Amino acid sequence: MKWLQWTPDRNGIVAVIFAAIILVFIFAFLVTYFPDFQQRRAGAGFGPDWECTAQARGDPVCVRKPGR
Repeated sequence: MKWLQWTPDRNGIVAVIFAAIILVFIFAFLVTYFPDFQQRRAGAGFGPDWECTAQARGDPVCVRKPGR
């Protein structure tokens, strides 16, 4: 059985390293400018009578709105 083998030349190695650097920069950009991306909808499961505030570290703090 002949297994797949990757025997890159110098251009192949440079292309892979360049692609990896681009992916790292994209990831760093997203983490820098959207650090709380998953916590934007902190109160999604509680309903309209709850007010939730996302915290930088830890779970969101939810408070029931008065008068409802």
